[in-house]
Amino acid sequence: MTRDLGEFCARFVAPLLGGGTVHVAAPVRPADFRAMCGALATLRTSEVAALRLQRAQQLVAEPDLHEPGAEELALWVALYNLLVLDHPDRSRVWARQATWRRVESAARYWLLFSRPEGFSAALANHAAVGAFLELSRRDQILSGAEGELRFVGQEIPRRRLRWTVPGALSVREETVNWWSTAHVAEVSALLQDVLWASPVTCLLRPLMAPPGYSPLEGASFLRHRAFARAVCHSWASSRHWIEIGGTVLGSLLFSLTGRPLSGPTPTAGATGAQTAGARPMLALPAPADSAGPEDVAALVAALIHVHFLRVLELGARLGVAPTSRDRPVQMFLALPLLLPALGDVLGSPLGGAASLGFDAQVERRWIEYIDHLGELIPRSVVENLLATLVPRVVKAEK
Repeated sequence: MTRDLGEFCARFVAPLLGGGTVHVAAPVRPADFRAMCGALATLRTSEVAALRLQRAQQLVAEPDLHEPGAEELALWVALYNLLVLDHPDRSRVWARQATWRRVESAARYWLLFSRPEGFSAALANHAAVGAFLELSRRDQILSGAEGELRFVGQEIPRRRLRWTVPGALSVREETVNWWSTAHVAEVSALLQDVLWASPVTCLLRPLMAPPGYSPLEGASFLRHRAFARAVCHSWASSRHWIEIGGTVLGSLLFSLTGRPLSGPTPTAGATGAQTAGARPMLALPAPADSAGPEDVAALVAALIHVHFLRVLELGARLGVAPTSRDRPVQMFLALPLLLPALGDVLGSPLGGAASLGFDAQVERRWIEYIDHLGELIPRSVVENLLATLVPRVVKAEK
């Protein structure tokens, strides 16, 4: 049982943040967690502090990270225990089912406890959760006349290969992403809690966000210019950028109005992305006092900027097909058409074009793109946004 914080960080946290090989043994108990909390001051100049800073710098150049606290340690411990619960050799461990239920309950509590307050804590949580989403394992697969046998994250025992006829069996190795594979029931139930603990991750990857998540959860972070730039480029660089835009805007409007948007599920031809079987992201209505107009304005500005980034890359019109009939997608595509009503609040992507190095060709492409959207989007969609969204954004100026 790991009780020493230095050993826990060396075997799990540092490899997780640094992209190394994590080591999983016995689960961390609440008593171990309390003992490690007393040694958090030792992390100020440790390898973990440098690695979490490097992870944060992949998102923003100058992250303002606070020193690791009990909440961040709770997140690390919860992620570790998830891997313990999902370990392929768990069935060989002599333990009662009640023991595993306590491990699951503790992980759920730690994930709830680790939900961040403020951008610094949210950025630190994303450093861990973002790395956790990238975890992969190497499986070895033994193929023979009777079929295939997969050894999950393990090498094939030599006893299975020693007395076989040469050529009768073949061995291959496969690297799989841990997050996207099948999990035991306890872990599957906790994956959504992992995402809830990292609003920055959900904002960067809205298609992965849990049901009930609203982009307003992290909208205030967009006031940090470097982070807003990172979010816009993350959305725009995805080949599913139209689906992302529709998901974010649909969830935003549901948060504001409490009314889900209806419409056919987008197809590959409509959005340029394979969405068959995709789960729509629904957001719960946000309390009136928790979502300020500045937050709504920041999200709308980011979504409009995604359009502009795609125009700069000459990739916008290729993905926008005239069959885009999904309601949230149509509303996302209609956002640049609202600039005459929102320009005084949000400004224009072409503002200061000369100082930013944009030439007349960029301005011409942007105008042509807006004209193309005007022909594509029904007028009723624009009028709906003028009535429901624009008043909430304009409040930010008053």
